[in-house]
Formats: sequence, structure tokens, C-alpha cells
Amino acid sequence: MAQQRARPGGAVVELVKPHQFAVTRYPVPKPVAGEVVVAMRALGLCGTDLHLFGGRGSTYPHVVGHDGAAVVVEVGAGVTGLETGQRVTIDPVIHCGRCANCRRGAVQLCPDGGYLGMLGPGLLAEYVSVPARLVIPLPDGVSDLAATVLEPLAVALHTLRRVSMLLPEPVPCAVVGGGPLGILLGVVLRHYGYMPHVFEPQPTRRELAAALGLDAHPPALVDLGDGPRLVVETSAAAAGVDLADELATPGSVVAVVGRAPHSIPPSSVLLKELSLLGVKGGPGQYPEAVRLVAEGTVDPEAVITHLFSWDDAQEAFQSNVDQPDLVIRAALHGPWS
Repeated sequence: MAQQRARPGGAVVELVKPHQFAVTRYPVPKPVAGEVVVAMRALGLCGTDLHLFGGRGSTYPHVVGHDGAAVVVEVGAGVTGLETGQRVTIDPVIHCGRCANCRRGAVQLCPDGGYLGMLGPGLLAEYVSVPARLVIPLPDGVSDLAATVLEPLAVALHTLRRVSMLLPEPVPCAVVGGGPLGILLGVVLRHYGYMPHVFEPQPTRRELAAALGLDAHPPALVDLGDGPRLVVETSAAAAGVDLADELATPGSVVAVVGRAPHSIPPSSVLLKELSLLGVKGGPGQYPEAVRLVAEGTVDPEAVITHLFSWDDAQEAFQSNVDQPDLVIRAALHGPWS
């Protein structure tokens, strides 16, 4: 049976303590049955990676990263549908495939699962062996850089799937947080007929949201008529949760995507009869996310503002942390030295 966790090798960029990476060389992994080894070509820096860089993790050394583009270099026994030289991305939701949650399709709730780069090593390495079931082929219409921002699209699609159970028709909505996730979620919501307004404190991020055709506002109450029937909290910040609470009107659905330090008070949930939905990742949504990009419906590269080489991982992460008003989304790419 294939391993659940990724196994990095070659040049591996390890987080050895908060805010500090070191490069270590390990043997290139060999795939066991059900695995493939991929050579990483590009990697996006997600907000979760930045939190780990800042010290959220407790075990070192650790390999972060889950938004990547790669090429298959070796295929393990029993793997079908993948071949060497094929461009791919990796669905980062690792899972056992055997528990009750996995059997009913809720792999994101697997008690032995989690995300690559959080539960075990991630993709910030020259080579990585991963379970073949997580590997998604990339068509020519999806560039390596676009593939480093597929996870926000998958999360947006999973959000829609969860929300549609309570709101079967598109409604006016508010997206709290104008980072890459919030912006791309707004674009996906608009594509499916929703009327999103994005709330973000950083002017540069508001400008990018507006350039992509979204209504963008500073974090304050705005007259949206009868108010948003849907509020999506993506900021993972206490102030964002407070704003989501203020924006929610009686009967609103509030989708919680960001992992903030607190939640909406039970009194608000009760008195406004709010419906709270947790949205954990984008399980099973990568093929649809790839299709949206390949057909030109969404251009996720639009949120990438800074590119770095693999050798400059330290600078890439630190710049993202120090200058959130300028570095909206960073990516590592190019040949390994």
C-alpha cells in the first residue's frame, strides 16, 4: 500500500526554526507501489506556509509547501494513467482511503489525513514521492505558474458545494479578505452567478481585486441593499471574523474558510439565525479547477506578483511576511541549482 505522506529528496529546503530555512541533500526517493516521484518545477507560497514559516509549527526540521507544478520522473508499481515526462499538479489533501469519512467521499475529514506540508513533509524539494491518487495531469493550457494557484480555486469550488445545500440560487455575498484566496474565490463566485463584494484593508490588494472586475471595499460596513445572504471569511484574522459578523444579516450563511483565532459569538448565531459552514480545503475539486483555468474562465496567475528562484526561498517567504501590501502571492520556479 502506498505511503500517505510525501517523501522529499534531492535538494530539500527545510524550515529548521521559525523564519529560517536550510538546504539539505537527501537521496532521491524511489516510489513504492501506488506512488510516483515528481520533479518540482514551481511552488506557490500559501498563507498556511507563511504561518508555518512564522512559527505555527512545532516540529523541526520541516518541509512546507502544497501548491505546486511538477513533472513525473518515475512511476511505482500498479500506477495507471500517469507516465514519465507528464506535467502534473498535486491535490494536497492526503487521506487513508479506508476510514468512514474517506469511504463517503469526505476525505478532508480523514482522522489520519491532512495537508501536504502540514501533516508530514510538503513539496519544497527538488524531488518528491507522493501517492499517485493525489496526482492530477495538467493540460497545455495550464502553465506551471497557474498550477501553483489551483488550490484557492479548489477551495472556492468546495465552498460553493457546501453553500449550495443552504442557498440553491446565487445571492449577493461578501468575501472578507482580499488575499489570493479571497480574490480568486470572488472570481469563481461571480462566474457562477453570485454578486461578490470583497473587503480588504490593503489598498494594493483592493486594486488587484478591482482590476479583475470585483467590487472591492475597505473593511467597513457598506450599504449592500438587503445585505449579503452569504459571507465568506477568508482572512484568518480576528478583525476579519468581527467584520463577517457585522456584515451578516438575519438568516445569512457564513462560510468559514480562514483559520482565525476566534469565531462568531454564539449570541450572533442565535439572534440572527446564522448558518455557519466550515470549509476545509478543496477535496476532489482539482480536476474542475484545472478545467476552469484551461478554458480561460479564471486566470490564477493574475494574483502572482513576485517570482523567486528556489535558491531564494528565504527571501521569498520573508518578503511575503514583511510586505503584505506589495507581495500578494509569491512563487518559486525555475531550475534547481
